[in-house]
Amino acid sequence: MRALLSISGDRSCDCAGIDRIAREHLLEVDRKLADLAALRTELKAVIDSCDGGIVADCRIIEALRPALPV
Repeated sequence: MRALLSISGDRSCDCAGIDRIAREHLLEVDRKLADLAALRTELKAVIDSCDGGIVADCRIIEALRPALPV
């Protein structure tokens, strides 16, 4: 957004540069939304797999724990 604002000071500037920057920002937003959607799906699956019980058997904690080397 700073780049867009810095260009806005030059009223005679071609819009192609502004369009390029805006499209790059849109792609980044779309990537972040896709990452968040995937994270939501995974988190919901882990939550749905929880049957209660004790922490030693907790599927949520198990999913968050890094994989141990074999």
